[in-house]
Amino acid sequence: MKKSKLTDFLGNFRKGMKSREKSAAAELPVSKRFGEVKVVQGGEDFSPIEPAINTLKFDIVSLLQLKTFLYLLGGTLIFLVQTYNTLAIINLARQNEKLRDQILMTTSVITSQELKVHELHSIHNIAQDALKIGLEPSVIPPVELRP
Repeated sequence: MKKSKLTDFLGNFRKGMKSREKSAAAELPVSKRFGEVKVVQGGEDFSPIEPAINTLKFDIVSLLQLKTFLYLLGGTLIFLVQTYNTLAIINLARQNEKLRDQILMTTSVITSQELKVHELHSIHNIAQDALKIGLEPSVIPPVELRP
Protein backbone atom coordinates (compact mmCIF):
# COMPACT_ATOMS: atom_id res chain seq x y z
CA MET A 1 0.00 0.00 0.00
CA LYS A 2 1.47 3.35 -1.08
CA LYS A 3 1.48 6.29 1.38
CA SER A 4 0.64 9.79 0.29
CA LYS A 5 3.28 12.49 0.07
CA LEU A 6 1.61 14.49 2.81
CA THR A 7 1.70 11.57 5.23
CA ASP A 8 5.39 10.97 4.41
CA PHE A 9 6.20 14.65 4.90
CA LEU A 10 4.38 14.86 8.24
CA GLY A 11 6.05 11.65 9.46
CA ASN A 12 9.54 12.88 8.54
CA PHE A 13 8.85 16.27 10.08
CA ARG A 14 7.65 14.65 13.31
CA LYS A 15 10.73 12.42 13.49
CA GLY A 16 12.95 15.45 12.95
CA MET A 17 11.22 17.36 15.72
CA LYS A 18 11.58 14.45 18.15
CA SER A 19 15.31 14.08 17.39
CA ARG A 20 15.82 17.83 17.93
CA GLU A 21 14.06 17.67 21.28
CA LYS A 22 16.13 14.68 22.38
CA SER A 23 19.41 16.33 21.35
CA ALA A 24 18.43 19.60 23.06
CA ALA A 25 17.43 17.73 26.21
CA ALA A 26 20.68 15.76 26.23
CA GLU A 27 22.76 18.95 26.20
CA LEU A 28 21.15 20.26 29.43
CA PRO A 29 22.31 18.96 32.80
CA VAL A 30 19.97 16.54 34.53
CA SER A 31 19.03 19.03 37.25
CA LYS A 32 17.81 21.57 34.67
CA ARG A 33 15.99 19.00 32.54
CA PHE A 34 13.79 17.83 35.37
CA GLY A 35 13.43 21.15 37.22
CA GLU A 36 15.20 19.90 40.33
CA VAL A 37 16.46 22.14 43.08
CA LYS A 38 20.15 22.50 43.72
CA VAL A 39 21.77 22.11 47.09
CA VAL A 40 23.70 25.13 48.30
CA GLN A 41 26.39 24.72 50.99
CA GLY A 42 24.49 26.75 53.54
CA GLY A 43 21.31 24.72 53.16
CA GLU A 44 18.78 23.84 50.50
CA ASP A 45 17.53 26.32 47.96
CA PHE A 46 13.96 25.42 47.05
CA SER A 47 13.57 27.94 44.24
CA PRO A 48 13.08 26.39 40.81
CA ILE A 49 15.98 26.68 38.43
CA GLU A 50 13.90 27.41 35.33
CA PRO A 51 11.05 29.94 35.26
CA ALA A 52 7.44 28.69 35.11
CA ILE A 53 7.14 29.78 31.48
CA ASN A 54 8.88 26.61 30.31
CA THR A 55 6.00 24.51 31.66
CA LEU A 56 3.73 26.18 29.10
CA LYS A 57 5.98 25.27 26.19
CA PHE A 58 4.13 24.86 22.89
CA ASP A 59 4.45 21.32 21.59
CA ILE A 60 4.04 21.30 17.80
CA VAL A 61 4.71 17.57 17.60
CA SER A 62 1.41 16.78 19.31
CA LEU A 63 -0.38 18.99 16.77
CA LEU A 64 1.20 17.13 13.88
CA GLN A 65 -0.19 13.78 14.94
CA LEU A 66 -2.86 12.53 12.57
CA LYS A 67 -5.47 11.98 15.28
CA THR A 68 -5.13 15.54 16.57
CA PHE A 69 -5.29 16.90 13.05
CA LEU A 70 -8.46 14.93 12.39
CA TYR A 71 -10.01 16.20 15.64
CA LEU A 72 -9.21 19.78 14.66
CA LEU A 73 -10.54 19.21 11.15
CA GLY A 74 -13.74 17.64 12.49
CA GLY A 75 -14.25 20.46 14.99
CA THR A 76 -13.71 23.04 12.28
CA LEU A 77 -16.20 21.32 9.98
CA ILE A 78 -18.80 21.13 12.74
CA PHE A 79 -18.25 24.83 13.48
CA LEU A 80 -18.63 25.76 9.80
CA VAL A 81 -21.78 23.68 9.37
CA GLN A 82 -23.31 25.20 12.50
CA THR A 83 -22.47 28.71 11.30
CA TYR A 84 -23.95 27.97 7.87
CA ASN A 85 -27.12 26.60 9.48
CA THR A 86 -27.44 29.66 11.71
CA LEU A 87 -27.11 32.00 8.73
CA ALA A 88 -29.63 29.93 6.76
CA ILE A 89 -32.12 30.14 9.65
CA ILE A 90 -31.68 33.92 9.82
CA ASN A 91 -32.31 34.21 6.06
CA LEU A 92 -35.38 31.99 6.30
CA ALA A 93 -36.74 34.12 9.15
CA ARG A 94 -36.33 37.25 7.00
CA GLN A 95 -38.10 35.59 4.08
CA ASN A 96 -40.85 34.43 6.43
CA GLU A 97 -41.41 38.00 7.64
CA LYS A 98 -41.56 39.30 4.05
CA LEU A 99 -44.09 36.63 3.12
CA ARG A 100 -46.20 37.45 6.21
CA ASP A 101 -46.24 41.11 5.17
CA GLN A 102 -47.28 40.14 1.63
CA ILE A 103 -50.05 37.90 3.01
CA LEU A 104 -51.33 40.74 5.21
CA MET A 105 -51.32 43.16 2.26
CA THR A 106 -53.07 40.63 0.02
CA THR A 107 -55.64 39.92 2.72
CA SER A 108 -56.40 43.63 3.13
CA VAL A 109 -56.77 44.08 -0.65
CA ILE A 110 -59.07 41.05 -0.86
CA THR A 111 -61.13 42.37 2.07
CA SER A 112 -61.54 45.78 0.43
CA GLN A 113 -62.57 44.13 -2.85
CA GLU A 114 -65.13 41.98 -1.00
CA LEU A 115 -66.59 45.10 0.62
CA LYS A 116 -66.86 46.78 -2.77
CA VAL A 117 -68.60 43.67 -4.19
CA HIS A 118 -71.09 43.65 -1.29
CA GLU A 119 -71.78 47.36 -1.83
CA LEU A 120 -72.40 46.87 -5.53
CA HIS A 121 -74.50 43.80 -4.85
CA SER A 122 -76.64 45.70 -2.36
CA ILE A 123 -77.18 48.53 -4.89
CA HIS A 124 -78.21 45.90 -7.46
CA ASN A 125 -80.62 44.32 -4.95
CA ILE A 126 -82.16 47.71 -4.16
CA ALA A 127 -82.68 48.40 -7.87
CA GLN A 128 -84.37 45.00 -8.38
CA ASP A 129 -86.63 45.53 -5.35
CA ALA A 130 -87.59 48.99 -6.72
CA LEU A 131 -88.59 47.45 -10.08
CA LYS A 132 -90.74 44.84 -8.31
CA ILE A 133 -92.82 47.49 -6.58
CA GLY A 134 -93.14 49.51 -9.76
CA LEU A 135 -90.55 52.22 -9.36
CA GLU A 136 -88.57 53.18 -12.41
CA PRO A 137 -85.26 55.03 -12.65
CA SER A 138 -85.68 58.76 -13.21
CA VAL A 139 -84.38 60.35 -16.39
CA ILE A 140 -84.05 63.70 -14.64
CA PRO A 141 -80.74 64.09 -12.82
CA PRO A 142 -80.97 64.42 -9.04
CA VAL A 143 -80.89 67.85 -7.39
CA GLU A 144 -78.70 68.38 -4.40
CA LEU A 145 -80.08 70.67 -1.70
CA ARG A 146 -77.72 72.56 0.51
CA PRO A 147 -78.86 74.21 3.73
